[in-house]
Amino acid sequence: MGFAMRMPYHECNIKKETVKAMYINGKNNGFTFDVMLAYYRGHYLSDIDTLEVFIDGEKIPQEAVTFELNGKEMPIYKLTWAVTEFWTPKTPARVRVIVPGGVAAGEHELKLNLMLRVPYMNIGPGHVYMPLDAGDTCNVVFED
Repeated sequence: MGFAMRMPYHECNIKKETVKAMYINGKNNGFTFDVMLAYYRGHYLSDIDTLEVFIDGEKIPQEAVTFELNGKEMPIYKLTWAVTEFWTPKTPARVRVIVPGGVAAGEHELKLNLMLRVPYMNIGPGHVYMPLDAGDTCNVVFED
């Protein structure tokens, strides 16, 4: 992709203070974090083209990531069909990531690739819409 719009709508799209270990059956098996939409207008979840999570440069498999908004949690592949779920700029979404055994305690780089298309900004033939880069990278600390 050659060009993508990027707007500094929030200081940090990943809400670092929300990063927490996720326990399944009493065992650390991943983490959760909240993310804000980096745009002044809301978007339907079906406008999300890419959602990828990386820890220390290692990509988490898509099947290990879910996205929750308004109390509805779904795997990444279902976002394409979430045509009625609307994400506003003031509403945090929750991302859940399964990592068997959890992430080691200490500081880690968390990266979120989040690309949306702006459906009212047609920039080319064949329904090519303006891409919006709402991703983020930050250092986060995982507790024991």
